[in-house]
Parts: sequence; structure tokens; C-alpha cells
Amino acid sequence: MAKDTTERVKNAQNKALEHLDYILETFPTPDFVEIVGRVGGDTVTYRVYNDGSIYEK
Repeated sequence: MAKDTTERVKNAQNKALEHLDYILETFPTPDFVEIVGRVGGDTVTYRVYNDGSIYEK
């Protein structure tokens, strides 16, 4: 991964961890970073967009 992509993924993971217990998978795309994680026994997927917004998929 390029340096800017690595930093973008790291920032997205930090933002998602505010809602998750832990992260299972991370998928960077040009517009957002998709993060699959666990919270309270459930598996959830978040998309963290480049503007900082986060949405549950």
C-alpha cells in the first residue's frame, strides 16, 4: 500500500474502533475504507469515507 493509503486506513480503523470491539478485515477503496468488525457478538460492516463520515452497511 502507498503511504497515503496506509495513513487513510489507519485513520479509518481508529474511527471505526470507536464503535467496534475489534476489527476482522479492512478493505481500502478509492472513495472509502470498508471495515468488518465485531461488536457485542455481532459482525458489522462500516464504511468510513474520505471526508470522515462513517456509515453502517
